[in-house]
Amino acid sequence: MNQEYIGRASTVELAKEEALKQAKEALGEAEFTTAYDVLEEPKKGFLGLVKKGDAVVKLTVCVAEPQMQKEEDSRKEVAAQYLDSILATMGLSNISYTIAEEEGDNVTFTFEGEDIGVLIGHHGETLDALQYLVGLASNRRKEGNYCRITLDGGSYREKRAETLQELARKIGEKVKRTGRSQMLEPMNPYERRIIHAVVSEIPGIYSKSKGEDPNRRVIIISENPRPSSYGKRGGGRRGAQGGDYRGQRSGGYSRTHSNKPTIEQMLKEDKDYVNRTTKQKNDDQLDAKLFSKIELD
Repeated sequence: MNQEYIGRASTVELAKEEALKQAKEALGEAEFTTAYDVLEEPKKGFLGLVKKGDAVVKLTVCVAEPQMQKEEDSRKEVAAQYLDSILATMGLSNISYTIAEEEGDNVTFTFEGEDIGVLIGHHGETLDALQYLVGLASNRRKEGNYCRITLDGGSYREKRAETLQELARKIGEKVKRTGRSQMLEPMNPYERRIIHAVVSEIPGIYSKSKGEDPNRRVIIISENPRPSSYGKRGGGRRGAQGGDYRGQRSGGYSRTHSNKPTIEQMLKEDKDYVNRTTKQKNDDQLDAKLFSKIELD
């Protein structure tokens, strides 16, 4: 970017100094290069005694463009900056973290501090939401490899994984023994993958996910399901638990059960379930090693 300044003085040198002074006052600390053109030489009268005119000099200034950032902040640095702003907004100034880089562009932030429970939240909901946001912020640029961000604190991820693995084994063995499917509570993708991974190791059962996030659940299903008792007539203490009584039978009552569907009935109404092959039943168990990633879909 070029700019011009005009200097007037009794001599060419003084005119140059005047023009340069104007440029510095206008541009401040900006860096620039200069080029001078003498438009008019100083004029003098007879025998040099009478002054006829000043020297006029044009100064052309080329202003250097602001130095561009040579290298963009890394995804790890972007994630750290975003995380700092969130912690400050939440008023969690007493929480610190360490950063560990792993293979495959994986970065783990591990928190420490008195208020770590606030950051984790119920069943890790706050921690998962924050992990999702930090991941989006760090990967907003299209260039470069995807960086998987993991947030942890107080060994929460490890403890939660152990709890879910034990739950999956316990429920899986029960489903295998009774032949009755069981639906678990809603879980995020990270937790569902843990369940699928454990179930895949237990013969005689399999698992699938059903529903939409955030209410998507894992259902553990027996490969040899037993018929449901719904719809059958009953008497005595068992028959008295709810339902509509119609007619009498040998001093007792028969009843019709409500139309509440069983898990098996819900699954049979699922078009994807009707045509599932043995291989397809294991689709939800694939990629178990990637359960640390929170999916966006």
